[in-house]
Amino acid sequence: MLRPILASVLFSLLLAAQAADLTLNDIKTQNGVQLSADELKKLLPNAKVVSYFSGSSRHWRNEPDGKFVASSDVRRDPSKSSKGANAQGTWHVGDNSTYCVTLEWPRRSESWCRHIFKVGEKYYGVKSVEDGTVTAYEFEFSK
Repeated sequence: MLRPILASVLFSLLLAAQAADLTLNDIKTQNGVQLSADELKKLLPNAKVVSYFSGSSRHWRNEPDGKFVASSDVRRDPSKSSKGANAQGTWHVGDNSTYCVTLEWPRRSESWCRHIFKVGEKYYGVKSVEDGTVTAYEFEFSK
């Protein structure tokens, strides 16, 4: 009885590890479609966002005025895992059809822009559309 459970857990971990290591090339192989600036401008305002990064998940809601408050479970830092963290943030759609975010965490600032691709019902963001080896970070967008 224990072997099937162990096998199932190991298989789930393998799938999670594979999903965490997706690249732009993987997204393109899966027929991912890059969202245009107009599509981003429809998708992003008032969207609830979940961003997965380095084992942590961060949550916020894109306010129409370009601001938000984010929270993170800070899983990548075990010393803070029970505390979590909050950040003030801003967002906008960049001129090059990117989703741009700035976060002011208590101990650091974070600023990035990502080209957003849709694969099935999932979304992924990449830094560059020229380098196929860049990491593809998973996002969830919902209203």
